[in-house]
Amino acid sequence: MKLFIEQNDGDMETEIHIRCGMIDAGLQHIIDEIQTLMFSLPVSKDGAVSRLSPGEIFYFESVDERTFVYSQTEVYTCEYRLYELEEKIRKCGFARISKSVIVNIRKIQQIRPQLNGRFEAVLDNGEHLIVNRHYVSGLKEKFEGR
Repeated sequence: MKLFIEQNDGDMETEIHIRCGMIDAGLQHIIDEIQTLMFSLPVSKDGAVSRLSPGEIFYFESVDERTFVYSQTEVYTCEYRLYELEEKIRKCGFARISKSVIVNIRKIQQIRPQLNGRFEAVLDNGEHLIVNRHYVSGLKEKFEGR
C-alpha cells in the first residue's frame, strides 16, 4: 500500500481518492474510518441545533417515541428513529445492545456478565448500560474486533 499526500494552500476542500485493485478487510477498515470522520448527526438541545460526530456520541436511547443522544456530559434529542440511526451509523462503530439502546463500541471500557444471561457495558464516562442477552453475541464480536 502506498500513501500520497498533496498539500495545496489554494484547495478549499479536502479530497480523498483511493485507487485499488480489490478492497480487502484492511482497506475496508480505512474506508469505514474515513466515512466515520466525515459523518455528523444533527441534534438539538434547548431549541439550539448542533452537529455531533460519532466520536462525541456515547449512546442513543429511545424513550416514548423520542430518541435521545448521550455525549460525555450532555443529553440531546434527535429526529431519527433507532432503526434509521442504525442504518446511518452501521460502519461507525456502533452496536445495538437492547431494543431501545445503541452504544458506541469505542466508548465501552468493559463488558461484564450479570444475572439471567445479560451483560453490563461500562462506558468511559462511568455509565452502566444493560446488554440484553439477545444482543450479547453481536456486541462481543464488534467489541473484540474494534
